[in-house]
Amino acid sequence: MQARQKQVVEAYERVQDFLAANPAPAGTSYGAPKELLDEVVKRLTEHRTDQVAGGRLRRGETKRTKALRASLRDLHLSPISKIARATLADAPGIEKALRMPAPQLSATKLIDEAKGMRDAAARYADVFVRNGRPEDFLARLDAAAEELRQSVLGKARYAGRRVGARAGLGQEIQRGRSAVQMLDAIVTTAFAQNMEVRAKWRIAKRIQGVPGGGIAATGGTAEENLEASKAA
Repeated sequence: MQARQKQVVEAYERVQDFLAANPAPAGTSYGAPKELLDEVVKRLTEHRTDQVAGGRLRRGETKRTKALRASLRDLHLSPISKIARATLADAPGIEKALRMPAPQLSATKLIDEAKGMRDAAARYADVFVRNGRPEDFLARLDAAAEELRQSVLGKARYAGRRVGARAGLGQEIQRGRSAVQMLDAIVTTAFAQNMEVRAKWRIAKRIQGVPGGGIAATGGTAEENLEASKAA
């Protein structure tokens, strides 16, 4: 999560702590604004988890995709190409199986090339088996290509999870802003004569500065401080 978002979320959590430590006086209630803030913090926590998990899982799947690409090329396509060149160079329609895909191809394009080589080799499956390929070499090639395809899809899913979480964070932060603004009106009125509690409230709703060039507290609500930092 970006540092600014993180600081805003922490401010909302401090507001929750303040409300728990300072119940509303008799005859008043934090009511709907508190319920909204509690819901916002819960969703923000879920989005933060999704954002971190999505990033880590995508990085892990990227490594897996790289390994599966190498496996498909080295263990399945390369033997087909070598055997085809050695034994079937003049066979009709074998040209596709003779050529190895370019190493810089994306995983998706490599899968397409693998299917083409597979179809070309299938016409002479017995020749490949006689020259060292397992009897189920075509099925193994299909499985390797499908595993790579699933890995590519997994990367996209994890990337989507991370992007979706980021968008969700922004939306919930805006809802939290509304909650804190409403709570500000309640607290400052309910504790109008209690300077100690009001001072604690001002600290609770502030967004703390980020060391090394972060956001300085201005005394406003978390989102007000965030907007002020952007304008600075």
